[in-house]
Amino acid sequence: MSNNSLITSITHSSAVAVSGKQKPYWVECQLVDEQGEPVANMPWTADSSHPVSGPVAAFTYSGQSDANGLIRIDMPHGLELTLKLAPAPLLQEMQKRTLRPGRDAESDSLVRPQALAEGYIWHYRVSGELCASYPSIELRKGEMLPLFHFPEGKAFKGLLIRTNELKRRHIIEICPFRAWELVLHHQNTYSIANAINLGASATLAYADGNALDIISITRFYLNQCQDLSRLPQLHKSGLIYNTLVRDVPFSDRYFPPVFMDTSQDTPDSEGSDNGVIKADGDTQLYYVYNTDKIIVAWRGTESLYDVGTDLAFSPVHPQTCVVKKTQCNTLLPEGKVHDGFWSGYSRVDRKFKTQVKEFSNFVQGRRLFISGHSLGGALALIHAASLKSYNPLLYTYGMPRTFTRDAINHLSGITHFRHVNDNDPVPAVPPEANLDNALYKLWGPLGKTLGMVWSVGQAVVSQAVSWGDCFWHHGNPVVFLGATQSREWKECKVSLPVAAGCITLRQRLPIKAKLYLVPVLANQEIQEAGSLQREFLASLAPHNLNTIFPEGSNHTRGIDITFGDHFMTAYMPYINNKLLELIDKEGLVEKRSFTEHCYHIDLFKEQMLENKEDIPQKEYKRNEIFLNIEGLLRVSLAPTLAEPGGREALVRFALYGEERMENA
Repeated sequence: MSNNSLITSITHSSAVAVSGKQKPYWVECQLVDEQGEPVANMPWTADSSHPVSGPVAAFTYSGQSDANGLIRIDMPHGLELTLKLAPAPLLQEMQKRTLRPGRDAESDSLVRPQALAEGYIWHYRVSGELCASYPSIELRKGEMLPLFHFPEGKAFKGLLIRTNELKRRHIIEICPFRAWELVLHHQNTYSIANAINLGASATLAYADGNALDIISITRFYLNQCQDLSRLPQLHKSGLIYNTLVRDVPFSDRYFPPVFMDTSQDTPDSEGSDNGVIKADGDTQLYYVYNTDKIIVAWRGTESLYDVGTDLAFSPVHPQTCVVKKTQCNTLLPEGKVHDGFWSGYSRVDRKFKTQVKEFSNFVQGRRLFISGHSLGGALALIHAASLKSYNPLLYTYGMPRTFTRDAINHLSGITHFRHVNDNDPVPAVPPEANLDNALYKLWGPLGKTLGMVWSVGQAVVSQAVSWGDCFWHHGNPVVFLGATQSREWKECKVSLPVAAGCITLRQRLPIKAKLYLVPVLANQEIQEAGSLQREFLASLAPHNLNTIFPEGSNHTRGIDITFGDHFMTAYMPYINNKLLELIDKEGLVEKRSFTEHCYHIDLFKEQMLENKEDIPQKEYKRNEIFLNIEGLLRVSLAPTLAEPGGREALVRFALYGEERMENA
């Protein structure tokens, strides 16, 4: 008797079917990186599963990808497959691969267009999604698996290939297992990459070490520098700045940063009676390191903002040359340091003995970068002086004078680029009357920013001996200089038949420009500009001199003398815009152009040409030299272009870069 019963189930318990032979199925998966290069010899497994009943143990496949990264699976069924890769060889190999510049997985893919054009199915996966099991990664204290590479809910799931996706080739683009690193060059020549990234580091010092704070130091160096979907960003006063980064193997990622704040009570690891080290003053810094670099950044303070704006320009009232100076024999054989800055620096050694000792161990064998803004720049210079034997590279922004002349003479071996915004009053403090007045007399208001450079070989240096051990600036200045122009003409009481009773009048021309000058790039040219500046000043009658360069008066210069020019938000736009402009002129990026900075420069040049016959010759030639010196800044891109991954880092910065409005 025949069996007429019917089992209504997708999965038959005892099915007897009259049919032909099962048709075979196949699928191909090709593993490639973001550059389209094959990921070869990669061990894999593929588990079969039924949509309802789940895994089918009898149909599990394994092997390794061939030289073209190709995996082919032939099977006697049309079940779904889940492809997974062995974690150790996958992560080891993907650490060696590099990122493409664009970070949008779909729109920036170099692989996807060709894959789709050839009728293939394209997938983008991070390594953690393809791992067959939990990887053996050396996690540091407080670390978890990086969320970008091991996304929650997707990690270890593999790639699911459904039945209707069989008999096709799948291109699997795998994101390299990398992390971001700030582009930094340890060299004695100026680098604009160093300028923007150490400026960002100095700005981050105003944040704190709280990992829960979205703009904290920890979030930047750990979370942002491990998130390859976007560039690490600096958040400051409502503005966002991208940093210039390159991708490095994940094993070369940053260690957790160490933040020190003397204004807070801290646990005592040395074992005091109450287990707490009390707050002491208000000094903050952090350091962070990876395989071959260590970065230190010191925080500035708002206490400097109480200095009156009349200190922004010389001359100043006479005062003695020994006020607020402390002998620093423990640091240098002679010379002095500002006692307030020295006191702030010394608090860190007293309060954080363990961390300072650990830092001394970490700095061994690593390239040392130190930065700071405002008071942080002064503390950074003191720190660099204490670490001379480790060859520190120092970039500061709007820092005050810190050491006296005799001390500075012992710091010539430290490479230091000291950024000065033309309208920033803080680099003029603490004031030294004799020095400031001499610089003003020789160079006018330009003496504040370029006077120390121009004074080499001039009488002002020899005169300084008689003034005593005065506060002196250290390092190579990098100046955002407000360049101006004037025109002169004659007015006569009688013009015909012969001009008579004539006087020469001068007037400031309306268009100004903020120039980005690195004098050390052109020592000979900058000295020539200094000579022209002196000759130009000498050619002015007293009343004209006071009109163009008002002595001791800021208002009539038409410049907003406020401490807004001192903030890092006043420094970063010029560095950001100039870097974008240099990348643009290098021809690295198509379909984007950056003109904010050069727009103002071009207007200034047009004004020069239109008024060439009326602009005093010495002033015209001086500004011409200044413009030529700014043009030399293109060489500051060279070390980045020469570094592995440097060109891609610049392209990436330009792809996501935004210009900021400049004020001349």
